[in-house]
Amino acid sequence: MLGYAVELELIASNPVDRVQWTAPEVAQSIDRRVVANPAQVATLLEAVISRQTCRQGHGVLRLPLLRGDATLGSGGPTADCDLAGRCAGCGADFDDLSAVKPSRSCDHEKIEHRWGRLVLAGTAPRAGSHWTDDGGSRERRGLKHRGRAETRAVPIPPRLVELLCAHVENHGVGSDGRFFRGLHGGPLSESVYDCWWKLAREKALTESQVASPLVCRPYDLRHAAASLWLNAGVPPTEVAQRLGHGVAVLLRVYANCIDGGDDTMNDKIGDALG
Repeated sequence: MLGYAVELELIASNPVDRVQWTAPEVAQSIDRRVVANPAQVATLLEAVISRQTCRQGHGVLRLPLLRGDATLGSGGPTADCDLAGRCAGCGADFDDLSAVKPSRSCDHEKIEHRWGRLVLAGTAPRAGSHWTDDGGSRERRGLKHRGRAETRAVPIPPRLVELLCAHVENHGVGSDGRFFRGLHGGPLSESVYDCWWKLAREKALTESQVASPLVCRPYDLRHAAASLWLNAGVPPTEVAQRLGHGVAVLLRVYANCIDGGDDTMNDKIGDALG
């Protein structure tokens, strides 16, 4: 604000430049205590499933799954989905399982789900109606650190493809193509899935884990995915591409060991020393 005032010649110089105090350093890496291991994530998602009592709850399940497997950012990118699979009966390949219909030669009843893909094209972070140009609660923007028309493709594993297909079959999509929506068809409220997530943590985790910062937010599943991929030996360049970050940011921020991974690392170092 002060810099803009100088630019408009309302003041001669920025008085903040004369202040010698500097802000204390802030940790740039993710707190490893928030990162869950795959077993913990699976238990949490099962807890979410067990609490589904309405259509809205079913949508909540998919959002954490996407945060863990597709590593969506906090802005909730709008995505085109390639839900791929193969018919185990006739061997036919399908790029979009949601549109598969029985044919004369095969009913396509038994489907083997394969790796699919999400094409992320934009974000719609909640900013509040006072801060958006159109008075809506969300601001539509391009992907972070990318040009306005750029997209990002993220592979998704067969299990997630299967769950998304089941979601479309049971609940369909919104009039605007939205997968996850509230009871009235609009965007799914953050407060709704945050409440479901807290209930799932209480059911799936131990008392000490609930009191800890372990996967307090669905967004923490993104950190778990990054750590898992790195520990699995996926090249940092590929992990960074899937996360939508540069390699330097990845190694500085996301390269934390998953919870309980110390023993594995210690064994590797011990084997090397032996």
